[in-house]
Amino acid sequence: MHIVERGDTLKKIAKKYRADVENIISFNEVSGEKIEIGDLLIIPGGRKPVSSKVYHVPLASSYFIFPAKGKISQGLHFYNAVDIANHCGTPIFAAASGRVQKIGYKAGSYGRYIRIIHPNGVVTLYAHLARVLVGPGQKISQGQIIGYMGHSGHTIPRGARGCHLHFEVRGARNFLARYKVGTQLRWR
Repeated sequence: MHIVERGDTLKKIAKKYRADVENIISFNEVSGEKIEIGDLLIIPGGRKPVSSKVYHVPLASSYFIFPAKGKISQGLHFYNAVDIANHCGTPIFAAASGRVQKIGYKAGSYGRYIRIIHPNGVVTLYAHLARVLVGPGQKISQGQIIGYMGHSGHTIPRGARGCHLHFEVRGARNFLARYKVGTQLRWR
C-alpha cells in the first residue's frame, strides 16, 4: 500500500516499489492517471522500499472535533479508521476545516464517502454515508454538517442495523483510537 503524498506521480510510485504503472492504474481503477494527495493505492507486485519511513503530522489535541455523536463500535482498523455507530440519518460533521478533495461511491467497501484535505496536509475520510451534502473543491468549516450517517457500501451487519461512520485519518494518528469500543461520543 502507498498513500499519495505531495509530489507523487504514478511513475515515481511505480519506480519506488519496482512495479508496473499500468498494473497500478488497472488494479486501483485510476481514471486518466490522476491521483491526489491522500489516495490509498495498492501496488500489485510491488516490493516495499528498503528505507521506507512513515511520517505523521503532529496534531494538537484540540485540532479535531468528534465527527459524529454515537458509540465507538470498532476500534482502530483498516486504514487508520475508527467506526462510530448511531441511527441512520445522524449528522456527520467536518472534524476540522479544509477543502473537499473527493466524494464518491465504492460499492464493496466505503459506500458513499467524502474525503477532506486539511491545511496541514492531513486527509480525513468519512464513509458509509446515507447522503452527502458537499461537493469537490468546496471549502469546509470545522463542525459543518457534511452528510448523514448510513449503511451504504459494505457494513456489518447489513441494512439499517449497520448504520455507522467509518472515520479515517491519513497522514496523522487517528485521535479516536484512544477511545475504547463502547465509548459514547457526545458534546457537552
